[in-house]
Amino acid sequence: MAATVTAPAAPKKPDIMYFVHSVICLAIMFGFGQLSPIEPLTPLGMNLIGVFLGVLYGWIFIDIIWPSIAGLLGLMLVGGMKPGLLLNKSFGDPIVVMMFFIFVFCATINYYGLSKFISLWFITRKAVAGKPWLFTYTFLGSIMLLGGLTSASPAAVIGWSILYGVCDVCGYKKGDGYPTMMVFGIVYAAQVGMALIPFKQAALTVMSAYETMSGTHIDYAKYMFIALVACALCSLLFLLIGKYIFRPDVSKLADLDANQLDKDQSLSLNKVQKMVLGFLFALVALLLIPAFLPGDIAVVKFLKSIGNTGICMFLVGVMCFIKVNGKPLLRFKGMVDDGVAWGIIFILAMVQPLSGAMAKPESGITPFLMTMLEPLFGSGSPLFFAVCMGLLATILTQFINNGAVGVALMPVIFSYCTNMGVGPELPVIMVVMGVHLAFLTPAASSSAALLHGNEWASTKSIWKSSPIVILLSWILMSAVVAILGSVIF
Repeated sequence: MAATVTAPAAPKKPDIMYFVHSVICLAIMFGFGQLSPIEPLTPLGMNLIGVFLGVLYGWIFIDIIWPSIAGLLGLMLVGGMKPGLLLNKSFGDPIVVMMFFIFVFCATINYYGLSKFISLWFITRKAVAGKPWLFTYTFLGSIMLLGGLTSASPAAVIGWSILYGVCDVCGYKKGDGYPTMMVFGIVYAAQVGMALIPFKQAALTVMSAYETMSGTHIDYAKYMFIALVACALCSLLFLLIGKYIFRPDVSKLADLDANQLDKDQSLSLNKVQKMVLGFLFALVALLLIPAFLPGDIAVVKFLKSIGNTGICMFLVGVMCFIKVNGKPLLRFKGMVDDGVAWGIIFILAMVQPLSGAMAKPESGITPFLMTMLEPLFGSGSPLFFAVCMGLLATILTQFINNGAVGVALMPVIFSYCTNMGVGPELPVIMVVMGVHLAFLTPAASSSAALLHGNEWASTKSIWKSSPIVILLSWILMSAVVAILGSVIF
């Protein structure tokens, strides 16, 4: 029998727009600084703005990795930074190192199946049995927590797998009101939940950008309190929207036995899983202890001496030291391969040195931004400014990477707060919360892309529900930040 000969695949046509965008990115990055400075900008300031705009353009239209590398080279060539100093302030920055170890830690949580355990544990409580809307609220709350502890995309996928089980047990079919609402609601909860933890992903990227520029620190404990209240109320808000606007049939949930969803015994933890869960609690506790206990206690002195980055490194090191069946509890190389989102690492590595350089007086960027902001916010209150920053972040994040949006707004906030002599906490928190409302378009976030590709949700239903949810969520978040932020900051 003659062998089958497979014809070679036709070569793909070159992506012309990729090269066009690449040329534009580099032209902005290295050409903007050649323009005559606009007072009070200096030549250095023009070069730094060029690098910033070029990298931002690359992140939006091309990719994360190589525009970031080009931006780092731009800081060496035209940004006045020596290679040793640049590398120390980029990949060597404590925030960047901390993010790396956080990714490794979270990958371990997923590896041992604790993500699904966390979600199932909440919805199998007896208190929610026979109460469809309480069950729904608890379900969304568990996904929010899961999004905060891991990230939105895995939280959404796990949430969907549980939802499909609910539909199978209750008899819901594709296109029915409840699963259609919940496919979207799970992504909403996962995205909003990512704002819970200030030392992870977009929240850390945005806040560290401001901290690098200003030299001030945003209190993690106070931020988490505001974020927790906002997330709890957002989950309730979605419930009210579902009950009174979407109005799906929830009668089938009344007889749901949630224990039937645990088909693979995810709720039965073995000793190793319990040990890893203990490390999760330890991570959160150790990061927050310095904010609550007196500074003269030995453990607080130790934690402050190693900092948040040291705490993450310490716990990861201990988990690598512990052996289970002859192998490390945390398999470092495997967790790096599975869990580290290098795009976020490169964004942070680019943002840290650039933020500091743009804030320096010799660049002239701060007074230049204030000259532009004066007509818009000169007569407005700081609260009005914070709310506007949150709205702008919420709009832009539907089309641009949320970390990039937040970073782009930090120089504006720094300039305003420095010149007006007001605290930066409210506008920074509003931006952090706003960039997580990213699920209108596929470009808004990775979980939004998953949502638009889910066959249980139509594009029509997404565009019908997203705008009202985003608008009401922004209003609610603004109220929470304004009320609580004014009291505790």
